[in-house]
Amino acid sequence: MAVVHKSKSLPKAAKLLNINPTRLIVSSFLIIILIGGVLLTLPFATASGQSGGFLKGLFTSTSAVCVTGLVVEDTATYWSTFGKWVIILLIQIGGLGIVTITSFFYSFLRRKASLKTLVVTQESTASFSFDDVFSLVRRIMFITFTIEGIGAVILSWRFSLRYGLAEGIVKGSFQAVSAFCNAGFDLHGDTVSGKFSSLVAFNNDPIVLITTALLIISGGLGFVVWNEIILFRKNRKVNFHARVVLALTGVLIFVGTIAFLASEWNNHQTAFSLGSLPENQRFVAAFFQAVTPRTAGFNSIDQFSLFDTSKFITVLLMFVGAAPGSTGGGVKITTFAVFVATILSDITGHDEIVISRHRLSRETFTRSLAVLGLGLLIVLVTTMSLGYFEVNALEANRFSFMDLFFEATSAFATVGLSAAGTAQLTQWSWMVLIPAMYLGRVGPASFAISLAMRGVKKREIVHPEGRLLVG
Repeated sequence: MAVVHKSKSLPKAAKLLNINPTRLIVSSFLIIILIGGVLLTLPFATASGQSGGFLKGLFTSTSAVCVTGLVVEDTATYWSTFGKWVIILLIQIGGLGIVTITSFFYSFLRRKASLKTLVVTQESTASFSFDDVFSLVRRIMFITFTIEGIGAVILSWRFSLRYGLAEGIVKGSFQAVSAFCNAGFDLHGDTVSGKFSSLVAFNNDPIVLITTALLIISGGLGFVVWNEIILFRKNRKVNFHARVVLALTGVLIFVGTIAFLASEWNNHQTAFSLGSLPENQRFVAAFFQAVTPRTAGFNSIDQFSLFDTSKFITVLLMFVGAAPGSTGGGVKITTFAVFVATILSDITGHDEIVISRHRLSRETFTRSLAVLGLGLLIVLVTTMSLGYFEVNALEANRFSFMDLFFEATSAFATVGLSAAGTAQLTQWSWMVLIPAMYLGRVGPASFAISLAMRGVKKREIVHPEGRLLVG
């Protein structure tokens, strides 16, 4: 590993990376969001040629950069071709992360890097070491465009059968990028299925649903896991992190599928409820409903008509989210795994936290608890704020408080599913959801990084032990 001190010859990319990692991640996302918001406020960004206002542009930009998918206007019908290009570019940048993209181009210069540059790149890619970190960044780009390209070909083929070749390619390519980046934006609102319809018209096309689901899963695994999968033929093994992520991803999808089948089988409230579909379509629809809360935001069944039990299951899946170093959000699947493992170790009376015969440090649990606490705090504050601003809608029974809890979790976990209908909320609620999406994308990650980089401070004063009754 080549490490040198700061030098005037370092390119601007290195100087950009040569700052505090947490500050860089937070500021880079904010800058891209603001640029996107300004671009989407321009009159020629909309199909009507009239500006929709900065708040609408800022909300859409935040949702795209934070790869969320909550929308206040239908993407296909409201935005112009220019606006759609801006959105998909924001999704791609947000999915990969501005730090990763900058690091990639910097690595192409074949220059030496400072230690801080390596630290930032390591943290942004969730790598465990400095070794070949730029090689990992290049591999990230290769993995991303390869998977998105394969998905685009398959989806373009299926959509071309419905919409014609040109339109099918546009919709297929857009959806492939959106799905891999776990964004949830789509261009099906200008079809017979209507605005905000997502994939409800494709329950009879399992190829579309399964391809989209596999893209979502691929983006949500994390690039470190993909790196391990690619190197499996050479190493004949995968590391502990990758094994945990793959195993828990499979478990959550399987349990989620069974749970949705059990709870929604007899739900006939609307034409797009699970129980209203032909029986041969329900399994794939339930599978897709179990996958999409992993921070994707596409839906093939009506979210408003879900039973409260199913909404709560969806909230749990959204909150847990995807894997670290992925395009997905949430508190991350490994964070949840550490928390559960700690509880089990305390219940069984063990003094060590063990997952799959591997011991974890208490420091790992402390960080996981901090991230969980931060996530829960954001969700609760957002939910209560939405309840305050939507009190009239709640009194009119347009939606329930559970729907607002659903909306808040969807925003924080950067999912994009909505049971209340984001476009139906007040602009005050939009302003609440914007920071929730932003904090959900950069908050837990930045918080975890800051904890990891902060040294342990020993107190010079010895305090007396305090005893509290808990539980």
